[in-house]
Amino acid sequence: MMFFLKNNSPISKDRSWFTLVELVVATTILSIIMLSIFSIYFNIVDTNKKLELARVLQENSRNITENIAKDIREKWIDYWFYTSLTEELNYSWSGNTILAIKWPQFYCLMDSSNVCKSDCEGNRECFIWKSWWKRISDERVIINKLRFFISWTNDDVTNLSREWKVTLVFELWIMPWKWLNADLAKTTKLNIQTTISEKIYKK
Repeated sequence: MMFFLKNNSPISKDRSWFTLVELVVATTILSIIMLSIFSIYFNIVDTNKKLELARVLQENSRNITENIAKDIREKWIDYWFYTSLTEELNYSWSGNTILAIKWPQFYCLMDSSNVCKSDCEGNRECFIWKSWWKRISDERVIINKLRFFISWTNDDVTNLSREWKVTLVFELWIMPWKWLNADLAKTTKLNIQTTISEKIYKK
């Protein structure tokens, strides 16, 4: 069957057209799909960023502990240094803010003013410093609450008397960068505690 307009042009009854309702439904479905794709994409990007930040923290943590452990085992602790201090050589609640190594070197928490600090409150550039003028942690992280708990034990199993040990405790934070959200940097941290003996079990 054929229909004719006023100008006698034919229109087929079987010809299909998109209605407004169909266009709205198609646009809605497409929008939902696109939103899902973008959501998945941003989640992947966020996960990758968090993994990268965790890698930075672990890399610095390993570098710090390996440097300190190497000096403790090769040069030993300068425990005579602490005899002139009021801090005791034990597992006190406060701990020592300086680790003294023989021949003479030491580790401490330092800020941008090149002054050894007890804590890094309010400062965004604190790092672990080794005399003389060697920075151990890099510029991507902030170090805070660095403590050295020094003690000794008598070990009947290995026949080693007065075995000096250092328990190293500190907080590791991500330094806020231009491309990094400040809230994400603030919530990304690592609490480190490890015990290092000055005895080398070899030879």
